[in-house]
Amino acid sequence: MTLAYFPPPKAQPSLSSSLAQSAWQLAMRFGKRTTIHGLDRLLSARASRWERLVWLCTFVMAFLGAVYVCLILSARYNAAHFQTVVDSTRYPVYRIPFPVITICNRNRLNWHRLSQAKSRFMSNVSDIVQLSLFERIVGSYDDAYFGHFQSFERLRNQPTELLNYINFSQVVDFMTWRCDELLTDCLWRHYAYNCCDIFSKRRSKNGLCWAFNSLETDEGRRMQLIDPMWPWRTGSAGPMSALSVRVVIHASKHWPGTNGKDSLKGIDVMVTEPFVWHNNPFYIPANTETTLEIEPIIYFYDNDTRGVRSDQRQCVFDDEHLSKDFKSLQGYVYMIENCQSECHQEYLVRYCNCTMDLLFPPGQYRSCRAQDLLCLAEHNDLLLYSHQPGEKDFVRNHFEGMSCKCFRNCYSLNYISDVRPAFLPPDVYANSSYVDLDVHYRFETIMVYRTSLVFGWVDLMVSFGGIAGLFLGCSLISGMELAYFLCIEVPAFGIDGLHRYWQTRRQMNMETTVPSSRLNIQQNTPSQLMENYILQLKAEQAQQEELKQRANFQNWQRLTFAKKYGYKK
Repeated sequence: MTLAYFPPPKAQPSLSSSLAQSAWQLAMRFGKRTTIHGLDRLLSARASRWERLVWLCTFVMAFLGAVYVCLILSARYNAAHFQTVVDSTRYPVYRIPFPVITICNRNRLNWHRLSQAKSRFMSNVSDIVQLSLFERIVGSYDDAYFGHFQSFERLRNQPTELLNYINFSQVVDFMTWRCDELLTDCLWRHYAYNCCDIFSKRRSKNGLCWAFNSLETDEGRRMQLIDPMWPWRTGSAGPMSALSVRVVIHASKHWPGTNGKDSLKGIDVMVTEPFVWHNNPFYIPANTETTLEIEPIIYFYDNDTRGVRSDQRQCVFDDEHLSKDFKSLQGYVYMIENCQSECHQEYLVRYCNCTMDLLFPPGQYRSCRAQDLLCLAEHNDLLLYSHQPGEKDFVRNHFEGMSCKCFRNCYSLNYISDVRPAFLPPDVYANSSYVDLDVHYRFETIMVYRTSLVFGWVDLMVSFGGIAGLFLGCSLISGMELAYFLCIEVPAFGIDGLHRYWQTRRQMNMETTVPSSRLNIQQNTPSQLMENYILQLKAEQAQQEELKQRANFQNWQRLTFAKKYGYKK
């Protein structure tokens, strides 16, 4: 029987030790070529343990210092502090459109057309009660505007539901002052125009009015197609340098219910920039020669501020439709005035479930009918006052009102207006009543203010780069080296190390399962294996000794035979 011998299996290296050794080799290789100061000495192969400890402490302290300063810079950037500086002191006025001048007669209706209105809108009605109610409702519209709905109080205990089928907005539109009745003697930059060619009727929160240089009406948009310079501009300043117009009051044609209010006869003039629905108007009394001087000022936020939330910068860009602070009238760009108008309309709908379509552009809300007008009067006190959000901690309010969260538009063209009326002597205006209005710029140049971030993203990048160079002595290229090392070399080295580890382990497993070619019996225990091995060695040694003795005997026989017979080799 031939004994089989299986050599003991070799010790296999552990995975953790292999990875640790590979990682250290990779780190040393990175330390040799990195440009980050300190890492080359920390990962040097010739560095002693104490030297590595010193450089490790130095690098960690520098890294923590850089992180601390970067956190301070990040907090400064996130605070989003702004600064407003003068961008220009000589910006010419011809660069901006002349403001929209909206003129409203304080007595909205021409009462001489009442009979025509009855025949047009109540042609088949002969009931005296309904005709009297129609006249009462129309008279209530004469001095009604937003926040001034108390005139509808006279409809209390009246059967207004009988006239729900009548659209009183159309009645008011029919009875309102026409252009040739209200406006005359129009001059634009000393050139005479037909007032009805340059003024168009438009809605506002003051009712139906006539506007110059407007784009909110169909006539204004048509004018823009005809005249590429519309809305018009002027580069001049001073009296009679822009718009001059005479507004005829026609006190004899007013609603009889206002006969005792001669002191309130006059017009309301509204000065707005294009695409603004409404702004608080100026009251100009009748029988005056009034000068309206305008001083425009531009405020704008630069594009770097777009990265800041609208509630932080306290303004909204007109294209920020996804901002939670974006609110505007339907079909209108964002302006603070449009935001406030939409907010006021929402309050109107909340209280009375309808809107006054004479005061707002066409939209999604239901128009108020005759029976809803009394509701407007009942809630007039709530619609009269407006409060800013957050002012309750500083202002004592005695009345409940509307609270509208509206920020300014980030590009704002403001008009500082100075109204100076001069009363005419009675012998000048005689039996007529009118207002001579002269609207012009005060100066030929305007101020432009720019608001920007005190610490923007460019400043943040520059500061981060300076801190990295000061504390770590590295740059953007060093960061790219580190990123390449962590994202490319480390994964590749790890995958390659795992591959070699499993290949070596597989080869070792194969060697332990394949026996030697000389052995044909496998023993189970190490003691039996050793015993069989020793016995086999002794048998081989005995066999070799026997062969050696036999060879020595044969050699002795040859020598003896040669000596006996005298043979020589």
